Amino acid sequence: MSDRRALIKSAGAAVKKAFRGSISDIASRALEFPSVWASMGSLSLDRLCSGMNPGGVPIGARQGRIVHIAGEWSTGKTVLLDHMFQDVLVRLKGLAKCSETEGSRDPHFANAIGLPLDLLVIDRPDTLEQAFDMFETWHEDIRKQDTEIPVIYGFDSLDSTEAEKSAGEGLSKGGGWHYGGGRAEALGAALRRMAKVCARFPTTVVLLNQTRDNVGVFAGPKKRTPGGNPPHFYASLELMLTASPRAGGGFVRSSVPVPPLTKEAIKRLGLYNLYTDSGEASDKGAVLGRYIRARVSKTKMSTTLESTADFYIDFRKGVHRWEGLAERLMFEGRLRCATDGLSDYEMCVDGSPIAPGGVELVKFPTKKDWLNYLVQHQELLFTPQVEDIKVEGESEIEDPTETTREAAKARTAAKKAEKKVKKVKE
Repeated sequence: MSDRRALIKSAGAAVKKAFRGSISDIASRALEFPSVWASMGSLSLDRLCSGMNPGGVPIGARQGRIVHIAGEWSTGKTVLLDHMFQDVLVRLKGLAKCSETEGSRDPHFANAIGLPLDLLVIDRPDTLEQAFDMFETWHEDIRKQDTEIPVIYGFDSLDSTEAEKSAGEGLSKGGGWHYGGGRAEALGAALRRMAKVCARFPTTVVLLNQTRDNVGVFAGPKKRTPGGNPPHFYASLELMLTASPRAGGGFVRSSVPVPPLTKEAIKRLGLYNLYTDSGEASDKGAVLGRYIRARVSKTKMSTTLESTADFYIDFRKGVHRWEGLAERLMFEGRLRCATDGLSDYEMCVDGSPIAPGGVELVKFPTKKDWLNYLVQHQELLFTPQVEDIKVEGESEIEDPTETTREAAKARTAAKKAEKKVKKVKE
């Protein structure tokens, strides 16, 4: 029988010659597990997305992905995108481009998180089609000069961008809301092209979107995302953001240094929000930050489907790196504490899951002590990367298919021999 590898090599050369620019190779070389990640600023969120640290959004080494992040208002979608831009530009020495139609990006906040604005490219397209055409033209020119540099493209956001079908129509002509249907078709056509780009280069496309209530729905999902189904189909990772179910809607407020006043003075000055009914200072000070809960609604990169993680956004400094990590590690069985959730923290010396009779445990009196230890031993969070499998020559393992074929041939030959013997006897 012919050598299968020789047949594959010959056929592959013929395909590449007939279809120049196409990708045709054996899976061990054409496919890869992501080894380059763009951090979202939070270790718990990075771990939720990739199932390990270091993690986050995949951006190489040879292939990128399409990522869809949707959520309610004030859940930090733009903040997370800015953190990804910062990580790609500063740590990975890559390129970043953003199609910005919401006008929600703040240069003061970007400077606070260390985002180099002189390297970030921002455009404000008129339509959805124009946005992706502008990026495709920009990306083609980049790849003519460098095919290995990491590139991240953020779209902020899908719901605030209209398609050409509705761009030329006035709101009064039949009701402007009737013309939103063309966005799903345009987005589907655009993401088909983006999927091809991400499969050939270390380029990742991040789509930000909003959520809407499914009014009148009694069964099925209570939320939906504008733009139809294309973002769900083409995304390799999809996150849904909501406010954390913690007390106070997840908001963290400052203490209110107010003077003691009588009830008459409070009523006269109208300071009801700063005092309780008894006249004492309330806890409703200025909002300093908010806890957000992320849920993985789709993933092709880890085993965290339908898992959740909380992260904290400091409105002065950006996404907190460590907050929410303890809860995530508890969910994974790598950390445990006392019933009060504040003391007696325990973790394996090598960071592995806790098991009876397993690895020795390290104990910490408080969460702060555990965090100080983890900051000095961050290698406990890291998981070794999976190396690409290199196939050299024929495998030494016997092919069961070939064994079955040889056995069938032997049986056929034995039957023919028996027939010959019968004829001779007759």
